[in-house]
Amino acid sequence: MIQAIKTGAAMAVLVAGIVSAPAIADSGRNFTVYNGNADVSVQRVWTARAGESKDPWHEVDMKYAIKPKTSSNFTLGDGDVCLYDIKIQFSDEVTQQFDNVNVCKGQTVNAT
Repeated sequence: MIQAIKTGAAMAVLVAGIVSAPAIADSGRNFTVYNGNADVSVQRVWTARAGESKDPWHEVDMKYAIKPKTSSNFTLGDGDVCLYDIKIQFSDEVTQQFDNVNVCKGQTVNAT
């Protein structure tokens, strides 16, 4: 099960693109979505094992939208797969995809 945890605006210092961040827990697979957009919220997030070809997307059960200039952490649980593709959708229905996110290293994607 994927869970979202709000972390606030502390992630505002991130640079564009994917940057490494420390893992949230000692074990498991985690990633952070930082909403760098100033005007719209992130409404939906999907994950897929990197390189999956047949309708691989699994929607994250988000408890709330990720407001502009804030972030949320997600946990995929234990497993041996580290590389995932992450897709997000903003409230204006624009989508972005981030490929080969290393969830074993707790990487952050910067949605703009």
